[in-house]
Amino acid sequence: MESKGSRQAQRFNALHVVEAELEHLDWATRQPTVRMLNTGYWRRRVLAIKCGYELTHQQGVRIEQILQRLGDPVD
Repeated sequence: MESKGSRQAQRFNALHVVEAELEHLDWATRQPTVRMLNTGYWRRRVLAIKCGYELTHQQGVRIEQILQRLGDPVD
């Protein structure tokens, strides 16, 4: 059985992971596009974070800003 403190610690660690990913994605999506790391790649990375974690409101706003910067997906 987990204590309340260990559940909070796990949430903090997940929060740290999301923040680190968002910092990287925010920086990376501002860089010039290269063939291997095109907007489709970055869109998939951003959506993986959006779908894989419970985000705070502020993190959700940052995700939406990054997606807007990437533009509409090309089908």
